[in-house]
Amino acid sequence: MPSAEPAAKQAVGVLNEPYIFSMRNLPLLEQGTTYDSLATAPNLWLSIKVYASGGENALHTHTAEDHAFIVLQGKATFTFSDGSVKSVGLHQGVMLPRKVHYKFEADQNENLVLLRVGGGQRSAEGLGELNPYGTPREIAKQTIFSDGSEKIGNDPRNGETSKKRIYAEGKFFSPA
Repeated sequence: MPSAEPAAKQAVGVLNEPYIFSMRNLPLLEQGTTYDSLATAPNLWLSIKVYASGGENALHTHTAEDHAFIVLQGKATFTFSDGSVKSVGLHQGVMLPRKVHYKFEADQNENLVLLRVGGGQRSAEGLGELNPYGTPREIAKQTIFSDGSEKIGNDPRNGETSKKRIYAEGKFFSPA
């Protein structure tokens, strides 16, 4: 029987002081995905994502954000708008400058765990409003599908993200 859902994490805004975060003891999944903020500074935000399978299955772009994914567990296959395909494995990453169209698919042999690092030039000073994943809302709303429509998390084109989350009983990434 799958375990109960962990308590929701809040985005942590950091100004003028160091902040220590952890990526240990993340629950792994049987189905779905998790997307948790680690920390957010005015022009840099970190989050951790776990995928049971699937991925971000529709080509999309972040028009106001440069970002990178670093694979901490599993493997992902990235596809770009020019049709090129790249496999990214353990301790490898992909840098995605703003306006690059991409999608990715997780290898289904194990959960895909990604460190996501994003940054961009913002019009607002300080932290402003953050979405639940720690991304400034003014940046997040500029994420679009290749057809020009706004990318929203539960859209079926998002693949695994649109599925109900089911936690894997007693399984964690990097247990303490």
